[in-house]
Amino acid sequence: TDILRMLDAFETMPSTTSSPSGRRAFSPNFDVHETEHEYVLEGELPGLSDKKNVSIEFTDDRTILVHGKIERSMKGWSDEQGNIQSIEAGEEPKKLEGKEEEKKEEKKQKSPKFWVSERSVGEFSRSFSFPTQVDVDRVKAGLDNGILKLVVPKLEKKAGRKIEVA
Repeated sequence: TDILRMLDAFETMPSTTSSPSGRRAFSPNFDVHETEHEYVLEGELPGLSDKKNVSIEFTDDRTILVHGKIERSMKGWSDEQGNIQSIEAGEEPKKLEGKEEEKKEEKKQKSPKFWVSERSVGEFSRSFSFPTQVDVDRVKAGLDNGILKLVVPKLEKKAGRKIEVA
């Protein structure tokens, strides 16, 4: 049907946009599942090695916001002279091997020319609203092999209490 085709087209649209800073922004993929006592969110953030580049906060008592940035890092590519180079997070290329003195007249090495750039790099943001109240003080987060795992406990319902008249 038409609505199914429209939903399918929406799912295949690229999830990158430009941010105000001019960098590419994207929305990372997450799996979210619920157990009896908690919600578990697992998001793909390949290339995120510095935990300082991700921020997790509650915008209200039921909505969590995950945002940050992933920067491109390339190690071990060779320039035209065969020297092995490295680029970390947008810095100028630097030599990894060879102790030859560079002449001042030599122009700076350029970054490699990309033919295809499909990796998700830049700023990212994703928010989730939970259907029940959650215990914001007991949320746990971990990052392992590019997977961000959040465990969000449900707020335990207080049992009713009977009060006897004295």
